[in-house]
Amino acid sequence: MKEAKISAQEMALIGTLVGGEVEAVFRWGVIVDLGMSRVGLIDALYIDDDDNYQVGGRVSAYLDSFDSKKNEFILRPPGQVPVAERLKNLGLGESSPDW
Repeated sequence: MKEAKISAQEMALIGTLVGGEVEAVFRWGVIVDLGMSRVGLIDALYIDDDDNYQVGGRVSAYLDSFDSKKNEFILRPPGQVPVAERLKNLGLGESSPDW
């Protein structure tokens, strides 16, 4: 299977705050139409119980990366800590002790 690629213009947006419209809400995440070549995903790991995402709603999020295997952008809401940092803070990251 060939991995998907994005344009240099879209690649330059990685790490920036982008806006979009919620396309779908699932237990595993929120799909966001960014007005770009691919949709974005806010993973359930970044969704708190009191978050209220609704189809058609506007959201802002950091464009963390592009997952070429899933062919989608990975989004992180402002104020949320990246997953790798959360795991590291829990002692489960790269510097965790060997069990």
